[in-house]
Amino acid sequence: MIDPKASARKTIIENVRIDHCRPGEALFPQWMFKDEEEPKEVWMVWTATRTGLTPSRTSFRVCYSEEEANALAEKHPAGTELPDVQGFGSVKQDWLRRRMDTSCSFGVAAGDSEAPLAFDVLGDSGVYRKRYAGLSPKVLTFLGKQRTGVLKNRFGENWAVAAAFEYCWLNLPHASPAFVAASYQYHYDITGDKFSAGYHWRDLEVLAHGVEAEAVKSIEMRKKAGAAGSLKSAKAREARINALLTAMEDVALRNPDVVKLGEEALARLALSLSCDAEPDLWRQGKGQAIEYVGEIRRGEAGEEMQARYRSLLGDKPPKRFTKIRSAR
Repeated sequence: MIDPKASARKTIIENVRIDHCRPGEALFPQWMFKDEEEPKEVWMVWTATRTGLTPSRTSFRVCYSEEEANALAEKHPAGTELPDVQGFGSVKQDWLRRRMDTSCSFGVAAGDSEAPLAFDVLGDSGVYRKRYAGLSPKVLTFLGKQRTGVLKNRFGENWAVAAAFEYCWLNLPHASPAFVAASYQYHYDITGDKFSAGYHWRDLEVLAHGVEAEAVKSIEMRKKAGAAGSLKSAKAREARINALLTAMEDVALRNPDVVKLGEEALARLALSLSCDAEPDLWRQGKGQAIEYVGEIRRGEAGEEMQARYRSLLGDKPPKRFTKIRSAR
């Protein structure tokens, strides 16, 4: 049993990216400066990590100089392992208590409307001109000026989110990562339904990082392996049954009097000979030899083998069954 108090997974840094952002741009963290003056520029250090086999998660740190951002990125490059959070310390304790006392969420729980994954997916799919730029010409052309005007009047600064969602709904498979990304942004920014947004965020992580595809592939491989194993096992069993009957015929040909001892005695002598002749075939199944003979006798192993059995032992049931019936 694993130690329930020890870390059961490793967290590996998959990617580190630095974005230079200014106020008004899509990724600028305006919410961080609600009660203070906004800086003229910041550097966002995005870190994608994967813990065990869970989907990748993205977090960020805000730096106020390019040097600071580069130093942070160099400290934990891609491919390195992050130490698990553990231990007691006054700094960690104070930080945790401040967050809890203000009911502030921490960590990447249900995603964030400004997190890069949704922008990455929608940008790569051509819904946005670039990953963090405005809507692409094909989306604007599809919607048309009239519909675009309606969306701007209805949703204000979030009109592009609604437009992307409408376009994806009408043009893309609903199981596509782009549609899920648009659904996530729509519920986060438009409806305010954070529960639905969190559901779409997790679904987006699973799809975008190939977790579901890998799982389905693994399941299919196991199915194929199981089917192949079952077929191989069935063929080996068929070969043992045939080898046993052949050996029974050989024993009876050499010593016809053995047949008078009955089915079971003949089968046991034949099994010994067959095992000596083909030991690899009989690595398993020796304990089922009498059952094999029963299948042959009843016709379950095929009409041809049943006919061979009858020519060897006749149509009458084995002696022990005759005795039981006569006793009744």
